[in-house]
Amino acid sequence: MKNKTYFLNTALAVVVCAAMAAVVLIRSLAPGVVIPKLNIPNMVLLSLMALVIDYYAARGAKRCYVCVGLFSAVTFGLLPLAAGFAPLMDCLVLALVGGIVFTLTTLLYSTIQDRLSSGPAAKAAPILSAIGLLLASQCFAGMIL
Repeated sequence: MKNKTYFLNTALAVVVCAAMAAVVLIRSLAPGVVIPKLNIPNMVLLSLMALVIDYYAARGAKRCYVCVGLFSAVTFGLLPLAAGFAPLMDCLVLALVGGIVFTLTTLLYSTIQDRLSSGPAAKAAPILSAIGLLLASQCFAGMIL
């Protein structure tokens, strides 16, 4: 079996690229529409979408958390800049926060999946645990902000 070490980062890049393509499309077709900010809960949402894709496509892949943090910082920093979503100085902040958020979300989601794999679990358990983690991150972001 092939080594799928960087599949998670590729899935994150695809998910963020799709979101930024939607932003470009919406801005070109309907310039008056208010687009949501790329804040912590939205970063967690994009991260969890990539993690669920990774869970179903590349089970048991080894992860280097340093590489996960670096590549996610590059993804969250460059793709919004390329889409015209944020100016250069905001992209540096997005890169820092995105790297931290994605690394912590990956660590928490991996812990949840390790607990689920210890016993019999339903096929929808990764999706439901992702929804629970998303709700928890929204509560946490509400406490910070």
